[in-house]
Amino acid sequence: MIEPELARKFIEQVTRYTEYNINIMDESGVIIASRDPKRVGTYHEVAERIIRGSEDMIVIRDDRMFPGVLPGINMAILHEGRKEGVVGVTGDPDKIHEVAMITRMAMEAMLRYEKQQEALRLRRSRKEHLLTLLTQSEFASASEIRGIAGQLGYDEARIRVPILCRIKGQEGAKDPLALPEQALEALRRGRGHCSQDFSFVMDERHLLVFKTVRVEGKRNMVDYREEIREYLDYILQWMKERELIVTFYVGTLQNSFSQYYYSYRHCKWLESHMKKPGEIEFFIDYVREYFRTLTPRPELHRIFNVYGKEMGEERQKQMVEMIGALEASNYNLSETAASIYIHKNTLVYRYNRMKDYLGIDPLDSAKDREFLSLLYLYLGQKN
Repeated sequence: MIEPELARKFIEQVTRYTEYNINIMDESGVIIASRDPKRVGTYHEVAERIIRGSEDMIVIRDDRMFPGVLPGINMAILHEGRKEGVVGVTGDPDKIHEVAMITRMAMEAMLRYEKQQEALRLRRSRKEHLLTLLTQSEFASASEIRGIAGQLGYDEARIRVPILCRIKGQEGAKDPLALPEQALEALRRGRGHCSQDFSFVMDERHLLVFKTVRVEGKRNMVDYREEIREYLDYILQWMKERELIVTFYVGTLQNSFSQYYYSYRHCKWLESHMKKPGEIEFFIDYVREYFRTLTPRPELHRIFNVYGKEMGEERQKQMVEMIGALEASNYNLSETAASIYIHKNTLVYRYNRMKDYLGIDPLDSAKDREFLSLLYLYLGQKN
């Protein structure tokens, strides 16, 4: 089908270079655009015969052949073998044959371009809808997601992991961020990007890709990390060349579209909870911290509020600093002391005071360590 607006624009362009009258007829044989405005909306018998019949071209040499049809050449406008309409050029057929052929070729090229653009717009619209379903709708219909993903050619059985990219400019950089589409193209140029990876521009500072990864056949479940690092190497270099600071938050592995929403939320959790993130952060490294943040604040208060009151503000601050450093160093006393800039003996003294005060020994007991971790979560939220 040829849109009237497309036909009108075509007539405007072509008639700038020729004096011949040109008509464009739709698949019903109705003139939808013409150099002669009075003919628009009128029926063209020859056009309908071409559309309905086996002929692709009918030459009119005598205006008595078809009432109301002037001498000229009428030819089918083809797209992928289908007759979409008819173009007619009025004049002596022997003189206008080449003009008519070129006119039809130009119209078909313009139609082909418009069809391609329409397909791109439709695909973009579907991708935008898919993005909304995967990132904004917790209870989106699984069948709807599968339907749209299927139209886009995405195989649900592939294992994918979401990678959220956050970009910001360095202080003093001339151009903090070029068009986000340029950054997305750089991401797609990463080693290993394939047609089953689907990626989006979220906003001016965020890109998102659901990256396929290979887990089967690998030695262990963490080997995919190296695959992700290789994939992101190109865009990391691209960002640095443009004085941009980038962090990639890698979510959880999924093989069901219905779980992508939660995997994306894991990326967002990383973004909101990492105070000093590296270039690439994997959610799987922070599962323990994630579950700790799911503990309701009122529950922590019911358990630890007396501890907080009895400690006093100064002891609380000192304990939060020490416990945080202990956890970060996996309870290595030497590393802990160095990280908070105190002598190891001072740390041992503070640790023993805490141990005696709380009646626990987290260096010796996993149960006591978990207790101290939750107390730290409660005191940290207060401070």
